[in-house]
Amino acid sequence: MEDKLTLIKVIADTNSQGTVLEELPAEYLSDQKFKLCASPGLALGLAKGDTIKLHPSGDFELIKHGGNFCIQIYNEQPIKEKIKAAESIVKRELSGSLDGFHNGSLAFTAPISNGFHATNNVFNKIRNLLDSEYYYSNIYKNPYNFEDEELVSWARDLD
Repeated sequence: MEDKLTLIKVIADTNSQGTVLEELPAEYLSDQKFKLCASPGLALGLAKGDTIKLHPSGDFELIKHGGNFCIQIYNEQPIKEKIKAAESIVKRELSGSLDGFHNGSLAFTAPISNGFHATNNVFNKIRNLLDSEYYYSNIYKNPYNFEDEELVSWARDLD
């Protein structure tokens, strides 16, 4: 059987030097459609389990929501033991995971079946542990417009 796992690059941002791409593990489905195997640490609007259509530029379209929150945290001076503790809390209390950590950027996945209340309670503990704020990066309709707090339809239906 052909291995369908691959690394894809999605647009995470643009800066003065050009486009910033984030590399994510994904399962190739067909016709430039991929299922994400991890939540991103930089890109917004995506989470582990989502199905996307990827364009050659790195732009993407969300085809199907995968049932997870993506929670991102940035910590300038992370302490390894505290990150391991945060990972353990997310796994134990939400059946979630720490999907990535690079240059102070942490990407967590938590099933939406936990709801906002339980997820917030856990990430409030993690905020205190890491002394860093957290951000739900895939619940907003226009994730790159920080003034617009309109939720995507599945997030409006929670809690």
